[in-house]
Amino acid sequence: MTQRLDSSKKLGEEILQSIEPKGIADQSMGRTVEILLNLIEQLQTEIKEIRAEDQQLKDENNRVKGEQGQPDIKGSKK
Repeated sequence: MTQRLDSSKKLGEEILQSIEPKGIADQSMGRTVEILLNLIEQLQTEIKEIRAEDQQLKDENNRVKGEQGQPDIKGSKK
């Protein structure tokens, strides 16, 4: 299921990257699309930051309760 979400996320990002607001004939509509794309980008950044903070807080909560935090697994170096 995670793989499916990752592929959907990548597809969404590709679609957002392919939109060219300056190619829209109606200038006001193009400006609106540009504003919305900027808003989406800001929200995605904020979501990533909040998720990282949430994970840190969960790890800290687990440490306080005497449990272990999420393991830090590093990839192989080839």
